[in-house]
Amino acid sequence: MSSQPVAPIIESNPFISQSNPSVHLPSTNIINALHHLSNTLGQPPIASPVKVRVPDVFDGTDLHQLHHFLFQCCLFFHSRLTIFKLDYDSINFAMTYVSGIVQDWLQVTLEQEDQGIHHAWLYSWPSFVKEIHTYFDIPDIVVEAAHFLDHLCMNPDNWIATYNVAFLQYSAQLQWPESALCHKYYFELPDRIQDTISTREGGKPSTFQTLYSTAVSIDNYFWKRKCKPRRALYFTLQRTSYLECS
Repeated sequence: MSSQPVAPIIESNPFISQSNPSVHLPSTNIINALHHLSNTLGQPPIASPVKVRVPDVFDGTDLHQLHHFLFQCCLFFHSRLTIFKLDYDSINFAMTYVSGIVQDWLQVTLEQEDQGIHHAWLYSWPSFVKEIHTYFDIPDIVVEAAHFLDHLCMNPDNWIATYNVAFLQYSAQLQWPESALCHKYYFELPDRIQDTISTREGGKPSTFQTLYSTAVSIDNYFWKRKCKPRRALYFTLQRTSYLECS
């Protein structure tokens, strides 16, 4: 039978000042949480073909980074499913990768737990995500997404991937009907893609997914044709150089 992590005895913990009890010390919940997390992560690593990086520290100064931080946490959890079985473990892990005002907010919360003021979101990952969004997310993400989408357009000299990622990121925050998404997506494509779509057999696709896939195929074909002369020139120069050397 495998041994379970044992919670530390606070009275013997080196963080406790025996000579001066009035000194402000870390919360009991903070110490216990870090102790439990260190024991959990100290177990032999699970064999995995993918090495996932730990999340970047989130300090709350750039609210746009919250989604990125939570996404990195989820990637790390999925790479170690046998370790992060409980929401409690996931939340404790995420709390070790915050700093600044976010860390201050969590510290106050844990100190309230010690005082008997309980917060249910400390034990549920979906609730934790909702709570941190309440304090550190963009105030009106829908308005901001609509603003960015309204000014988004594809540069004719760019690959379509850059445009697609931005479009999907902003449109995901909106509840636009499919017809509106299709109109906006098509309208901001460069002429070299619009012209090909409008003259294709069957006309312009009526669903966003079909329109999206069609635009990607057209753009890929465009760049394939554009790069072909360059590859031919490269191989010609390589062959000429080889003949001169021989």
